[in-house]
Amino acid sequence: MDLELYQKSETLSLRQNLIAPFCRLFFPDDPIKIVRAQGQYMFDEMERRYLDCITNVAHVGHCHPDVVKAGSLQMATLNTNSRFLHDHIVQYAKKLSETLPEKLSNFYFVNSG
Repeated sequence: MDLELYQKSETLSLRQNLIAPFCRLFFPDDPIKIVRAQGQYMFDEMERRYLDCITNVAHVGHCHPDVVKAGSLQMATLNTNSRFLHDHIVQYAKKLSETLPEKLSNFYFVNSG
């Protein structure tokens, strides 16, 4: 499987034309084009390895097989947002609330920082 659809310069040009400017790149003068990740590392189009200290790698790493399996199973069942009534969001909130003080038991879930 080819992990790179476009050359770096073309990807950058497309991004500049199609993605809102307030969604900024890291290292804008010479952005790193990431094509894959595994464990705690991300790899660019030249297969240079970068230690990822920015995204969720501190939790479980990129492409962790347990997370990939759980995500795949969930998306095969239901992949929606929090504006629809369904059991999974309250089930997760209930489990999470059991680990926190009572005053921290009301949640607002988001998908990014």
